[in-house]
Amino acid sequence: MSKNHGFRRYGLRTFCSLLGAAVLVAAATVFIFFLPQDVQSARRSTSFLCMECHPEAKELISKGNVHKPVKLGLCTSCHNPHASKHANLIGSDINALCYNCHDQRRVLAGTEVHAPVEEGACLECHDPHSSNQKGLLKKTASEACYSCHPRKDISAKKNVHPEVKKGNCLGCHRPHASDRAGLLTKDRRRLCTGCHSAKDERLVSSHRGLNVAKADCIGCHSPHSSDNVGILKASMHKPFKDRKCGACHLPGSSKVSRAGTGLCTECHESKMSDFNKRYSHLVNGDGLNPCVNCHNPHSSDEEYLLKDKEERLCFSCHEDTEKLTAKSNFTHAEIQKCSSCHVSHGSNEQYFLAAGEDTCSTEQCHATQGRFTHPVGDEVIDPRSNTPMNCSTCHNPMGSPEEFILRGGKDRELCIQCHQV
Repeated sequence: MSKNHGFRRYGLRTFCSLLGAAVLVAAATVFIFFLPQDVQSARRSTSFLCMECHPEAKELISKGNVHKPVKLGLCTSCHNPHASKHANLIGSDINALCYNCHDQRRVLAGTEVHAPVEEGACLECHDPHSSNQKGLLKKTASEACYSCHPRKDISAKKNVHPEVKKGNCLGCHRPHASDRAGLLTKDRRRLCTGCHSAKDERLVSSHRGLNVAKADCIGCHSPHSSDNVGILKASMHKPFKDRKCGACHLPGSSKVSRAGTGLCTECHESKMSDFNKRYSHLVNGDGLNPCVNCHNPHSSDEEYLLKDKEERLCFSCHEDTEKLTAKSNFTHAEIQKCSSCHVSHGSNEQYFLAAGEDTCSTEQCHATQGRFTHPVGDEVIDPRSNTPMNCSTCHNPMGSPEEFILRGGKDRELCIQCHQV
């Protein structure tokens, strides 16, 4: 092959390569020049296209605060334009959809999660398109809270906490999650002193000179409203109500005059007979006084001066039962009122049952059970344990994945444990 022929061959190849590169550069220049305008036009045309058939949507997106995807015309970031197995052509499960943009770890940052948040019901509180409220809330913050938490239980009493009166629920509570009970923003002992200085003369005077800097204010005062002056809780321990602090406390001190149950039994002597049973709830508590495990010695909004609602109070010790109940598909109808089946101080019956084996069949509950269904009683022996059968042999009153709170599937699984084919 001659040099001229080789030069012409490789020169032609180089020329073609350069020509191709030039064409690509020109095409890329045109593409880059026109792309931004086309993309914005596509966005505009997408939202305009949707509005042609959904003119009512204009009102949905015309309020003061507009959800960012809506503002950008990105209807299809949430809706599938063709088909979906979800209502309103939502592209995926609503819970997963929101977390595509909103960091789930940040929203759920805390051991206590607000029930609607845990259930993925974001739209119970927030509008997905636009709102005149901050945070795209459908209503004002307080009105949103009252949608689930009845106003009569919060602010309907004679004396209302000023922040509650303002509707400032978020002054004390977090809306999504918290590491504190009640979704509080701070520890309950520090929360109140954020507004009420412990050095305030009126505060010190009303507490008879007691240093309340580290006091548990909610132990005596309702954080929301009360019919009592000073928003004191509804039920008050008689010495507290009569302002006879010296009945329990040393003069000018928060220390009690006597440790243990002896302090309480000076007045409630008859209650000791309730504890002197085979099974007793006398366990060590604050200051070695078991009584204050469950009862508030000053005031309470609950019956018997209980420290909290019955269910929460019991679950504060019986965490295993709470976990079982939470994950169960079926629970006992009275699961939130433990005292409907159990006695609180002591019992000669296992599990503190109010009427022993007959607790389930009392007149107000399951009076006819055991008469026409599976036999139970001392003469009916469970072959697995060689003990008499009772209701809890087959049913778990705390919770179960099975209907009728059964301990196994009703069609076969449970029965064949005893009845071998």
